[in-house]
Amino acid sequence: MHCPTKNETRCVLFDTLFGTNSAPILLIDPETEGSVVDANRKASEFYGYSREEFRKLHVWDINTLGRAVLPVMREISSWSGGHYPQRFRHRLADGTVRDVQVYAGPIDLVGQKLLLCVIQDITQVIEAEQFNRLLLESVNVGVCGIDNTGAFTFVNPEAVRAFGFLHESEVIKLGVHRFLDGAFQTTDGVVDRILHMATAGASAEGLDCLMRREDGTPFPVRLVASPIRVGDRVQGAVLSFNDLTREREREDQVADLIDAIPGVVFQAVMTPNGQLRVTYFNAAAKGFLGIADSDDPMSLEALSPLLTRADRVGVLRSLRRSASELQSWEREFQIRSGDTGKWLLGRARTRRQANGAVVFNGVLLDITDRKLLEARLEDDALTDPLTGLRNRRHFEIALKASEKLQSAAGRPYSLLVIDIDHFKQLNDRYGHGAGDDMLRHVADILRLRSRQTDCLARWGGEEFALLLPGTALALASALASDIRSAVAEARLVADGLTVSIGVGEVAHGEDAGALFRRVDAALYRAKENGRNRVELA
Repeated sequence: MHCPTKNETRCVLFDTLFGTNSAPILLIDPETEGSVVDANRKASEFYGYSREEFRKLHVWDINTLGRAVLPVMREISSWSGGHYPQRFRHRLADGTVRDVQVYAGPIDLVGQKLLLCVIQDITQVIEAEQFNRLLLESVNVGVCGIDNTGAFTFVNPEAVRAFGFLHESEVIKLGVHRFLDGAFQTTDGVVDRILHMATAGASAEGLDCLMRREDGTPFPVRLVASPIRVGDRVQGAVLSFNDLTREREREDQVADLIDAIPGVVFQAVMTPNGQLRVTYFNAAAKGFLGIADSDDPMSLEALSPLLTRADRVGVLRSLRRSASELQSWEREFQIRSGDTGKWLLGRARTRRQANGAVVFNGVLLDITDRKLLEARLEDDALTDPLTGLRNRRHFEIALKASEKLQSAAGRPYSLLVIDIDHFKQLNDRYGHGAGDDMLRHVADILRLRSRQTDCLARWGGEEFALLLPGTALALASALASDIRSAVAEARLVADGLTVSIGVGEVAHGEDAGALFRRVDAALYRAKENGRNRVELA
């Protein structure tokens, strides 16, 4: 009868205990330089060696540490009781290297002290850890983990930099409360809202607060906190935060630039039904618009008194038109501001929101000086520089306006054409300077006898024209006689100065050009009939 050897007995016992185990298991003899005594079927499948091939190997044949693993193996075999996890890299039969976690511990099998090694393939776990590590290191936000006491469990490089350190080893030994601003903590000064989240399992997003750097300098952050759950228990929290220092600096710079603009920066929203609401004015708005410090510049109560009803209607209509066409808005309008008021130029770009409302982002610029200059230039362009009266161009515009009014409403108007008699001879006798003085004196006489609603102009040379809106022929003729007498009686020159005048009232259906020709013809009749007289057209 065959008596089984010690090795055969050990193999049977090993198969009985570990042959069907779902994890790869190796039996190693630490006394023979880590020779592999046996391996279960799962180990053969994992490493790619048969059981017989395994028995010819040493642990350093499969461990990438080589013989350097032997001291570690001997130390583990000296431990009493329990299996302790160690991470290694093992080489398979085909040369593939896998990350493994080995639960190794001493075992007595058939009177021999061996090392039992349970192998767990953690390659994917290690790869995931490395990926997560790379991810945490590459993001430009601070990320850190804390336990329920607020102690750090990990910090990424961006968090290390934000806290003012050089290496994570300097931070990991500290607690998160070290970096939370005092105003963000609760009354006990230690347990803050973040720690409450870490224990209660609550989450927080978009939490704006202050943190402090290692040197005590505060910096603004926007923080997100998410609980770390292990089963049903909350084991801490993951914090991620954006350092808003540069963003706030940029916001301050933009605000400074906006406030430095010589005008008002505004934002307004027009709803789909045409209702307008001002949502933003920069800091310069109150002074620019002349609104009291106690008033809200975005309220209708403060803005409405700045505009006349006509201007309010006009501005609102132009904004609605721009909103409907989604076109840029531009308009010039006046506001009541101080004693004189202001002219403003409004410009804005439009943008439609998802709800159909249109946002206006724009500026209001003070163009008062420009409008005054334009008015002055226009006035200069319509004024005779010698006499200060209106010039021929302005008179023609006024004459056309009277024609339209007469045609639309039947309102009468009359016309006087006045010419200085013998002006050329007077000019030759007394000189051009004296001739200019004569023109100015006659202009003054005419001005004194004209109403604000009348249009008095120097038509050209020594000829003047006077338009009398709403005036019939009889009154116009009487005024012409008064003018003639006043000039003659003024004795502007030693041998006298007189004028001849033609007068006419517009006939029904007559255009302004025909009336002027008729009155001009009457003037020439006055000249032909001896001058210093009035002739009716």
